[in-house]
Amino acid sequence: MLSAVIPQQYWPDIDPALLRAIANVAISLTPLYTYGTACYSIHRRRSSAGFSIDICATMLMASILRILYYFVTPFEPSLLRQALVMTLVQCALLRVSLHHRPATYSPDGLAARPPLAPNLAAPRLSGPRFYLDMARALGAHALRLFDVHYRRPGCFWQWREEAPYWRFLAVFSAVFAVLTGLFRSSPWYGAFIGTLGLFIEALLPLPQILMLQRLGTVENFKVILLVSWLGGDCLKLSYLFFGTDNVSSIFVAAALFQMGLDLIILAQYLHFWAADRRRASLPMYEMEALPPVS
Repeated sequence: MLSAVIPQQYWPDIDPALLRAIANVAISLTPLYTYGTACYSIHRRRSSAGFSIDICATMLMASILRILYYFVTPFEPSLLRQALVMTLVQCALLRVSLHHRPATYSPDGLAARPPLAPNLAAPRLSGPRFYLDMARALGAHALRLFDVHYRRPGCFWQWREEAPYWRFLAVFSAVFAVLTGLFRSSPWYGAFIGTLGLFIEALLPLPQILMLQRLGTVENFKVILLVSWLGGDCLKLSYLFFGTDNVSSIFVAAALFQMGLDLIILAQYLHFWAADRRRASLPMYEMEALPPVS
């Protein structure tokens, strides 16, 4: 793919096998410096405030599906190794995040999601924007599933105890492993789990976007996580465009969509960082003591 951009006669005299080996190792170890740094930061600060553990759910489910997809439709081995490393790193990140979650956390304190029926009944059927308003109401209701402020059905991934998280991951892995064993020769099943895994991974930044928007501050946000996300996006896209020829266009589309959401987080960070600076620079005045009331 690189030859379509730069003719081969202008390439430096470097062994292509060496470059490919370096690229394969770099893409395989991406999760270590993408999420390993976030794991270390949470452990060092003894607090997971500002970090959404929904990220762990997203990446674990997507990685498990990608590993199983390899047995249906084999792809680049480096991407398989990346999925294996990602699974291990995300398990460690989930463990550390739950361990350093505030002791007062309880899903009972989360707000209930507003009912959908009143929002669907509000648009007038004869109105010119009926379908747009309906789509907006459905989209807003679906987005609340990613908002940590609201209590999800069954308190999914909002449990107080640690055991339900690992129990869900075990059941999720077992169910799809059995399905893969039964339908691995079916093209439609391969397309299903491949697309599902990419779709889940592409939605990765959504919980963090909604959390930052609700908090209105980046005081506890780990900036190294954002840097590692953007760096991982650039590395992933560089690899997909220039490092391999055996890649489906759906991988590229999902990577571009995910990078777009990460850029939204970057815009949020810059906006709220400037707002935090302005608030910190406001002058503080001491009020004079009032005379005693006689």
